[in-house]
Amino acid sequence: MPEPATTAERLPGPLPALAGQLRYQLLLLLRNPNGLMAGVVLPVLLLVLAGTQHARLPVATLAGRVVLGVTLIAYLTHAAGLVAAREAGVLKRWRATPLPRWCWFAGRICATLLMALASGAVTLLAGVTLYHARVGAGAALSLLAALTLGALAWAGVGTAVTAFIPTAEAAQPLLSLSYFPVMLLSGVLGAVAGAPGWLTALVGDLPGRPTVDAVTRALEATGGTLSLPGRDLAVLAAWAVGGLLASVALFRWEPRAAR
Repeated sequence: MPEPATTAERLPGPLPALAGQLRYQLLLLLRNPNGLMAGVVLPVLLLVLAGTQHARLPVATLAGRVVLGVTLIAYLTHAAGLVAAREAGVLKRWRATPLPRWCWFAGRICATLLMALASGAVTLLAGVTLYHARVGAGAALSLLAALTLGALAWAGVGTAVTAFIPTAEAAQPLLSLSYFPVMLLSGVLGAVAGAPGWLTALVGDLPGRPTVDAVTRALEATGGTLSLPGRDLAVLAAWAVGGLLASVALFRWEPRAAR
């Protein structure tokens, strides 16, 4: 009589497990309409309001609105959801399952990346439809590269930051405090005049300004020309790798003990 299969033998392979986790995480994000609406409706609304002031929509304006939607989902929605799941005990239960931790992380990050790129696509489509913005093949490929790295950088940093957020109630205020000043100084809603030189240099090394600049350069590309600014993409890649490594080292699966 054959022996019953062990738990390890009954587990699916890495690819089926990752695909299942990706599907699960996408469903979780779709069930959080408030976070998704902020990443889709707010950029489009600001795009419409900006267009009433200009006969022709500037490329930098469209780039800023696209980046706003992508980073709102990659950072705020993603990190706030992680904190809420941790404090509800969901992450603790996931940790007790046979699912490898890398598979859970990869599924969550990939789902966040897809939703962030979808938000950017909606804003870009609004710009093309309402203001006849032109996006060639080269611009589309450059835009995809810039937004992918930007979303990974913000998602990695957001995952690491959750280790320092004590409760789900504190998540939105703390995340907003670390997000909006950086993005406003990065020019997501327009250039900031009169900023001191040291502050401009500092913002240039944070993930906000390189994302805006890389997307602006991508939208300025014509025909099949690729526009991949090396420094901006290198800064974003460094933040993405650093954020993911910090997430692995600092991430907390269990909720903070109640006092």
